[in-house]
Amino acid sequence: MLRERRNAVPPAGTTKPGVTTGPSTLDAVVAGLGAMLGAGVFAGLAPASALAGRWLLLGAVIAGLIALCSAFSTADHASADPGSGGGYRYTREQLGRLPGRMAGGVYLVGRAAAAAALADCFGNYATPSRPMLTGVVVVLAAVAADAAGIRLSRTVTRVLVGFVLVVLAIVIACCFAIAPPAPTGVPLPAGFPGSDNVGELLPAAGVMFFCFLGFERITAPAADHAVIPRKRLVIAVPVLIVLALGSYLAVSAAVLHQLGPNRLALSPVPLTDAMAAADATPIAPLVSMAALAATAGALLLVVGGARRTAEVMAGRGDLPPTPKTPGHGRLRLPAAVLIGVGSVVATVLLSPTRAIVLAATCALAYYAFTNAAARLLLRGERVWPARSACFGLGLCVLVALVMPSADLVVALFGMAAGLLLGPLATAIRGARRYVRHRG
Repeated sequence: MLRERRNAVPPAGTTKPGVTTGPSTLDAVVAGLGAMLGAGVFAGLAPASALAGRWLLLGAVIAGLIALCSAFSTADHASADPGSGGGYRYTREQLGRLPGRMAGGVYLVGRAAAAAALADCFGNYATPSRPMLTGVVVVLAAVAADAAGIRLSRTVTRVLVGFVLVVLAIVIACCFAIAPPAPTGVPLPAGFPGSDNVGELLPAAGVMFFCFLGFERITAPAADHAVIPRKRLVIAVPVLIVLALGSYLAVSAAVLHQLGPNRLALSPVPLTDAMAAADATPIAPLVSMAALAATAGALLLVVGGARRTAEVMAGRGDLPPTPKTPGHGRLRLPAAVLIGVGSVVATVLLSPTRAIVLAATCALAYYAFTNAAARLLLRGERVWPARSACFGLGLCVLVALVMPSADLVVALFGMAAGLLLGPLATAIRGARRYVRHRG
């Protein structure tokens, strides 16, 4: 089947040859870090340590490679065809309607799980006695803020990222400056959470991939967001992934040094517990403030991205129209309600660890579609070589297949739901046309 050729679109942010506008490279990197330094660094370390112990450090490197390849693919797609919808739209245009529906379905399921993971992290740091209740409240607040059009400004993002990085630097310094408590000397049984198990390296890498979610804020921004010029993305994308990976490795090594892999695996608030173990309890409130700020900002971005994708899917007939849209339309409120309900249900039903693992599994499946679609871009439409998309596709599939079977089943359910909702949307629109014609 011949692929449709798109009209050449000049990269957004470029006015005339040699004159480039739009956010700077530094702004792009800061915006990406603001989207990525959320629940990953504050809550994503414990599930990875529970699987592989100290091997989570190598797992973070593998996850960084997946994120780098996927960021290259989405950036090439967005430069060739700007607009909202991300990997769903790219997959639909390059691979066809059915793969696009599958990518969109698994994306929405994964983003609901990601919102639940962020909400759980927020609740654990804000109100440890009632994390679920606080998580539900913060999800509803984020959905309402997104529906109202509230966005993180460039200045707010800079302040947020600067504050979080300073706090992380303090945590790292405290963990390495003070000797960890002496081990008890009691050997732990094999298979105990936190045991150094190289056999679980790839699942741990999959979990650590959750920490990198958010790079699409600069590689595939929405139509109403500032687009980073292509010549700046060439520098910003690798710098962003390397900085994020360096931050995760430094924090992971510090917390592992202070808590050990076993205590880290069992901690819902590992950075706060590390401060307590390092006799730096007065710093714990500062850590909590950074966690709350980072997770709240990341949650707003997650629900916004999911809402925009749902709108694009409805606009292309792959989601049923709402009662107020007599065909397909782009109404913010119905899509926001859909994302809010899904996120609240996930927050109530999923434990923090299960939410992170499910979000990571769905993200791996989603970026497998995105990388597969990027392989079909023409040479003039890409900046990075096609091999990076092939490598990203292979890593996504390999790591996704070793994730827990229950999460794989849910991811497959998301793909199946995406396939089924398209025909349902067509049937609903046909029924409405029939009713209007009869009336």
